[in-house]
Amino acid sequence: MIRLGVIGVGANVFSMHAKAIEAHASAIEVVGVADINLSAAEQRAESFGCPYFSDHRALLAETHPDAVAIVTPHPFHAAIAIDCMQAGTHVLVEKPIAVEVAEADRMIAAASQTNRLLAVNLQHRTRAVIRTAKKLIAAGRLGEIQRVQMTAIWTRTRRYYELADWRGTWRGEGGGVLMNQSPHTLDVICHLAGQPSLVAAWNRTTFHAIETEDTSVAMLEWPHHAIGTLIVSTAQAGDPERLEIAGTRGVLQVTNGNLTFGESSTDLRDFLAESDNPFGKLALESSDVELEAGGGDHTAIYANFIDAIEAGAGLVADGAEARLSLELANALIYSSATNQQVALPLDRAAYSVLMDRLRGVP
Repeated sequence: MIRLGVIGVGANVFSMHAKAIEAHASAIEVVGVADINLSAAEQRAESFGCPYFSDHRALLAETHPDAVAIVTPHPFHAAIAIDCMQAGTHVLVEKPIAVEVAEADRMIAAASQTNRLLAVNLQHRTRAVIRTAKKLIAAGRLGEIQRVQMTAIWTRTRRYYELADWRGTWRGEGGGVLMNQSPHTLDVICHLAGQPSLVAAWNRTTFHAIETEDTSVAMLEWPHHAIGTLIVSTAQAGDPERLEIAGTRGVLQVTNGNLTFGESSTDLRDFLAESDNPFGKLALESSDVELEAGGGDHTAIYANFIDAIEAGAGLVADGAEARLSLELANALIYSSATNQQVALPLDRAAYSVLMDRLRGVP
């Protein structure tokens, strides 16, 4: 049995962790929970039959867990995760991994120094359509990627932002839609196409009375010269997810959980050079693609975390992988705030200066 501590049991997302823990009850024993909200901690502790604490350090000192799940708001992820790893504990942390990429750097360094696992809950990587898309790309069936287009609409109402005073604030979240609703969206882009090397973003607060952006529109470029667009918003109507990745041999689309794929036996570069038709189009034949099985939820991430601890399995998303999408989010915020194109890797010090200014830190 893996002796698990859970930190942040008062968070809304904790219910998903609770279901995953229950699903793996044969492998996990919850030995303690912690939350600054003592009534929430006491209630969760009663359901698990374990002690509860107001401070994660007391949980670590008194229960000595093998692993912890960190479910607190992301401004607290870095400090808590580093404390846990230095106490000899493996860590599974909610997304995003942190607020600033410099914090993620420190978390990754701590994992290396302590030889502890740092896993991040990026469960969208385990969705059947995303796993299948990854397999198609890895097999070369799209050819060389040329275009990535992602639209993700996460409509939220005024009431959503009234549920907690930290929502939509620079101090509470370090960003708006890019930091709260879009980490999975940005991670899917980085997971399938790699991290962009150059971005230009236009972030706006359109209809919500919040400090941070409710909408972001961006242009992206990759080292291999692929280009792309991103639109994410909590203040628009539309599909929750619409992704298209086009390469020199095929095009895949993921829309509302469905995947379609068309491919050609001819590479576009050869077709452009050799076709006698001045208005010719590369013919793409629809291919039946068998989706990878299962996945897509917290249960899949916990299964992987358990396998990594017990058998050395590779993590679905470790700290370095999770840093990719956080750095992209930071770069988009920096680009819009400074009205300039931003190259990655992002200047950590410059971003920290920007965040201090946005937070009103003297």
